[in-house]
Amino acid sequence: MPGVLITTSHKPSQRTRSFIKDLANTLPFSKHINRGKKTIEELGLEAYRDRKQYIFIVGERKGNPSIIKIYRVYIDEKPPKTKHIATIIIKGVNLTRENPDASRAYNPETITIDYNACMKDECYKLADLFITIFHEIISEKADVIVKLEETKSFTVVKPLNRLGKPCGPIIRVIGVKTHV
Repeated sequence: MPGVLITTSHKPSQRTRSFIKDLANTLPFSKHINRGKKTIEELGLEAYRDRKQYIFIVGERKGNPSIIKIYRVYIDEKPPKTKHIATIIIKGVNLTRENPDASRAYNPETITIDYNACMKDECYKLADLFITIFHEIISEKADVIVKLEETKSFTVVKPLNRLGKPCGPIIRVIGVKTHV
């Protein structure tokens, strides 16, 4: 199963810790951990122990989440190697607790990426990234639907439950950089 280990940069704000907890509750087979003083190699070992293939490290600016660095963990190698594959630049987030209509997704196992509203390259890059990460658990009747919508200056990532209600943090993305 593809899994995601979600953590923060060193010394995160409370808002960033809440964001990674929300994200871990929304994404299938994901787990959040406190980073503390762990290095990337130690995070790779932690991901290896939990059989997670990806690590999301959420960075912040002025106390708010501002960047997600995505690392691929090669769990077949000993010791496991990590490679930086992408960076998502965030304009802002709305946490689940800040949205009165939001509910919580309990133990999601499948996901769908809805990118029908995409028109720009950034939106398609983001969709490709999500499809690459979650390709093994994508389903037509998914527990979580990640809807990508565009505005003039950013792409909005909205996680929805089966009923179409918000079930996680709403993320406004201004850029995606892939590192091949």
